[in-house]
Amino acid sequence: MGRGRLCAALGVAVLAVVLVGFAGSAGAAGRAVTLELKGSGQAFVPGQVVVRFRANVDPLSRRETLSAESASTVKPLGLPGLQLVRVEGSVARAIAALPANPAVAYAEPNWIYHAEALPNDPRYSQLWGLAKIGAPAAWNRTTGSAGVKVAVVDTGIATDHPDLSANVVPGFDFVQGDSDPRDFNGHGTHVAGTIGARGNNAIGVTGVDWQVSLMPVRVLDGSGSGSNANVAAGFAYACSHGAVIVNASLGGGGYSTAMRDTIASASCANTLFVVAAGNNGENNDATPHYPCSYGAPPDNLANVVCVAATDQNDALANFSNYGQSVDLAAPGVNIPSTWPAYDTLASEGFEDPFANWTTYTAAGLPFGRSTTHAGGVYSAADSPAGTYAANSDTWLYRSTSMASLAGRVGCRLTYNLRLDTQLNHDYFRVYGSADGVNFSGHQWSGSTGGSFVALTTDVSAYDGSAAFFPALRLTSDLDSVTGDGGYLDDLALQCLRAGAEDYNTISGTSMATPHVTGVAALVKAAHPSYTVAQLKHAILTGVDAVGSLSGKVATGGRLDACKAVGCGTSLKPPCVVPNVLGKKLGVASATIKGRHCKVGHLHYLKSTVKKKGRVIRESPAPGKHLGSNAAVSLWLGRGH
Repeated sequence: MGRGRLCAALGVAVLAVVLVGFAGSAGAAGRAVTLELKGSGQAFVPGQVVVRFRANVDPLSRRETLSAESASTVKPLGLPGLQLVRVEGSVARAIAALPANPAVAYAEPNWIYHAEALPNDPRYSQLWGLAKIGAPAAWNRTTGSAGVKVAVVDTGIATDHPDLSANVVPGFDFVQGDSDPRDFNGHGTHVAGTIGARGNNAIGVTGVDWQVSLMPVRVLDGSGSGSNANVAAGFAYACSHGAVIVNASLGGGGYSTAMRDTIASASCANTLFVVAAGNNGENNDATPHYPCSYGAPPDNLANVVCVAATDQNDALANFSNYGQSVDLAAPGVNIPSTWPAYDTLASEGFEDPFANWTTYTAAGLPFGRSTTHAGGVYSAADSPAGTYAANSDTWLYRSTSMASLAGRVGCRLTYNLRLDTQLNHDYFRVYGSADGVNFSGHQWSGSTGGSFVALTTDVSAYDGSAAFFPALRLTSDLDSVTGDGGYLDDLALQCLRAGAEDYNTISGTSMATPHVTGVAALVKAAHPSYTVAQLKHAILTGVDAVGSLSGKVATGGRLDACKAVGCGTSLKPPCVVPNVLGKKLGVASATIKGRHCKVGHLHYLKSTVKKKGRVIRESPAPGKHLGSNAAVSLWLGRGH
């Protein structure tokens, strides 16, 4: 049928798709947890509105205003007068009625935003993007500083990843409302690794910054989706907790005044927001993408930098958004970086005739096995003999537990899915359950173009349960437009593995954005007194002009770390501190200078006669990489 694109709000998979979350049970239809405002084409959280009251409106008046509209406060959102509100009636009616009250400055839907990335494509083992932007030359000036705090407002960070943990500082989880912003998706961890995977530690990859303070601010869930209320609150948190740079590799089409106000607020005036242009292959000048487009007219926020993606040949990536509202481009195709590590608890290839599975059909055709497969010989299909019927409701669910999730966190189902359904009418659902009766999960709609696509469903809601039951379901509406349905193969149940490292190669403007964020952090490390305006100026005036980007981005150029940092044309290798313990001063000095360092302060300490006149301590520690001509302090032994 091929009637549209696969719809998914999965942050790590931008097949230009929108995932619609769904909760239900085996005997009931349940209710969708995202809706679409009529005529907007943009999903929002049902029953929720973001409201800002005018200055000097007292708390009692606020409550009376909300009560008059059958609304109540859920939580404040960081700015004076800004609140997330629950409404009883329709969101459309509430956002029309509330601003009619003089106490209300504005009201808007709680829009859904998505992480900007493409499906996984692990084919490269080298960090080609760092070489392309001239990072090695910039490292002659600085390799970063722990004094520069960068907020990764995303799906969280794998805080115990061995290649990241040394650079991670405390943050917050706005999805679960706690101080444990671990990543149940992978997108935020990948972004964090490009910015600041620890350098010179003999582990995995290196970020643009070898040293930096990465603050995880989790606003997107395990499927890579989140609301503008959480994003705005996450931005406000980052600014109020000392982040000088925010990386926002996320976006959507809904204009949020709350998000705009947060970025423009006094508390965020000293924070640079580096954001993704989006992966729809569209001109953002004609079809705005937020938060990217807040930096363009009519908002013109000066602390926003918007980033497009380029490939290894400096060509604009075919998925990347563009336009004069986009500032510059950076590498974003096949980017290797850090990733959370998972244990696979159980898997199912449907090779046996549905052993331990049960079919249930309320209407339509039953699930069966099909030889249309991704791996092995068979897959599970809602209509293996052809197209599904109108008004279908058919299930395939596990009749025995797949595995215990006791003591586990960040659990997910991974699988390969080939899909052909009527877009936004008919849905293929992937569920989880702790009891085999009450199921919840995600739904997919549209077409994968005749191919199997690797997808993920977040089932972290069942973390810690003693049992886990997966289920598949197809539903269709009453019209006569049907398709070939869904074929699901290679189902696996995975949970996070603590303290372990993994890496992945993916693409998207999400991957371009942290290259720019990392360079901004390098600039700040090299020039600690720089203002937001100076940081932005250094990055945008330091691009490499690229012919293929002329007219595609405002600067016509691709990121250049060396130019932005101001390392100049006469570069010296970085100082690598040698081990001179036990050496006499003359030998130690020559060795230090041979490593492009200089001898700094000399200290004399009492020691044994054996150590007289010899180095008994040095600082920084041997093996440390510093800027060229950096000083090494020595402590020399004195006999007694």
